[in-house]
Amino acid sequence: MKISSECAACVFLQLMRTLDHQKVNNPVPIQAHVMGHLASRWETLDNPGIAVYLMYEIAQKNTHQTDPYREDKRTANTMAEAYWQQHPLLIDDLENRFLYAAAANIIDAGLGENTQRLFLQLDQAIQQGFARNDIRKFVQSIPASGKILYITDNAGEIVFDRELIRSLRHKGWHVSILVRHHPFLNDITRDDVNDMGLSMVADNVLDFGEDFTMWKLSDEDLQAWQKRYDGVIIKGIANLEALSHRNLPIPALFLYRAKCPPSARLAGVEGNTNVAWLKE
Repeated sequence: MKISSECAACVFLQLMRTLDHQKVNNPVPIQAHVMGHLASRWETLDNPGIAVYLMYEIAQKNTHQTDPYREDKRTANTMAEAYWQQHPLLIDDLENRFLYAAAANIIDAGLGENTQRLFLQLDQAIQQGFARNDIRKFVQSIPASGKILYITDNAGEIVFDRELIRSLRHKGWHVSILVRHHPFLNDITRDDVNDMGLSMVADNVLDFGEDFTMWKLSDEDLQAWQKRYDGVIIKGIANLEALSHRNLPIPALFLYRAKCPPSARLAGVEGNTNVAWLKE
């Protein structure tokens, strides 16, 4: 997703939330550092995800915190587990498990929202259904016993990703999941995998190492997917930003909540709606 006019304000808001979460007493010097660094590179950035990554990297170095969202992630995961226990779906109900996973992209633990209020919003998001639903086209493009790569996003929503993966495997597909190697905001990392039972559900748990970020994938990396997988499910806004404008060699289903105007425009939907967009 290319940078648009709305992205600068969104990145700055993310910075404000990050510094507030890290309880920085005087955020102005860090803001100045981030804004100056991003301004010097803004016109050359490939996508807004790079801006967020650079912002967080500077904030983290200035606050000397390695995983400031650890407790928020645990809270979100615990609440998501409780929500799933109270609102279970049959394992054959694949489409609604997709819906739960998309709607759960609303959960951004630790980013300025009360976590309990987020789960009330999750109820409302699920009731909306999909504004765009390309699930059937995607699953029809995957051969029986085919291989799917599932790229994960935030804590909390990972519970619903896990249950969707369980259903995909029940249908006969093989699913590998990709997680972050190290902490970044409230994203799921390899350290979270065992706690969440993901290693017992997915066929493989992958990460690309200490320096991995999605936007660093080369064209050769993406082309290699064609040899390993028959399709890819890409969760969340950050992964949408990094990959939606790239040439992907296999069917790619972007599964997310359209939280900003650019993400809504990509799928041709209104804002704050659930999206399952197959890029063709």
